Amino acid sequence: MTAPITLYGVKISMFTGKVRSYFIKQGIPFTEVAPVSEHFAQIVLPQIGRRIIPVIEIDDGTIVQDTTDIIDFLEGRGLARQSAYPTDPVRKLLALILELFGDEGLLRPAMHYRWNFPQLTGHFISHGFGGWQGPDASKESKAQIKNTMDKFSGFLPALGVSVDTTFEIERAYGELLDVLEAHFVRTPYLFGDSPNIGDYGMMCSLYAHLARDPVPSSLMKNRAPSLFRWTERMNAPHADYSDMPYYTPSDELPDTLGSLFTYIANYFLPELRMNIEVMDALEGGESGSPATINPKMSVLGFGAFNHGETKIQCAVRPIRFYMLQRVTDCFAAMDADEQKAALDYLTPRGLAPLLTLTSRHRVARQNHTEVWA
Repeated sequence: MTAPITLYGVKISMFTGKVRSYFIKQGIPFTEVAPVSEHFAQIVLPQIGRRIIPVIEIDDGTIVQDTTDIIDFLEGRGLARQSAYPTDPVRKLLALILELFGDEGLLRPAMHYRWNFPQLTGHFISHGFGGWQGPDASKESKAQIKNTMDKFSGFLPALGVSVDTTFEIERAYGELLDVLEAHFVRTPYLFGDSPNIGDYGMMCSLYAHLARDPVPSSLMKNRAPSLFRWTERMNAPHADYSDMPYYTPSDELPDTLGSLFTYIANYFLPELRMNIEVMDALEGGESGSPATINPKMSVLGFGAFNHGETKIQCAVRPIRFYMLQRVTDCFAAMDADEQKAALDYLTPRGLAPLLTLTSRHRVARQNHTEVWA
């Protein structure tokens, strides 16, 4: 690879933030372009089969979609300046849990704060979805922008965001802000002085939606300014913690990290358990066949779980199992001493059940979409 890699994405895109941060931190040359060119429509889109970002394109024509697949592809090509995956097996496992939570566990507050405050955020959001059209965009282009925004805001009910759940979503998110502020005021990255796959995963919702959109950005800056600085730090090509002269790098995991795993056990583990119940009730399909009838609306079913004292009903999506399997497979591959160390760390925090939370079905990714394994 001699030419910069093309990253198809936009600033307002949740998952583009994860990949962009990886490119920046690893010093990998890239050019980010909006997915609106004739080349994207005629060459890229037919290969990935659905309008989705981020996507990368290499100068040899190779195309990769999905954030985790992109990062693993780049790691496999030896392009990482510092691998996203810790060499210590226990730390790698913990990082994968945080990637799973970052990718999948924060969708609800991210979407609530983006779409449920149109009077305060509408112009910023519409600019993010269509600013590349320029000031002289046609009526047809503006209508398409509105249709795209309506499509994304229409996902709220499937995510469990409703008038009955927004109070709990905001309360729990405020609790998370406090947990992350207590951590990042002492530590520049999740595990210490450099990012890992957990940091990149957490950049999904915490950057594009919750750190940039006007309402949650103001909330984060005022309630968790150290967390906001972390989102800036994750977009800097250097370590970027000169504003923390009191920080001393250590080989030990930060004490404040434990509270984040407790939070995940309290609020995300119940949802994952519900997901497994829904998955296990399905018949599944032949290996290699699509996990859902329509990959553009990849929903396996619906289920309900308790989030705090509120019952939330939401869709179950196949990509979540692909991400969960990365955690459970990592734990299964450990030797007995490594497994004990992982259990010793996660059991007091209520998260040990996650390590063996598996379904009778498995999900893989082929041709840029989820299939039955």
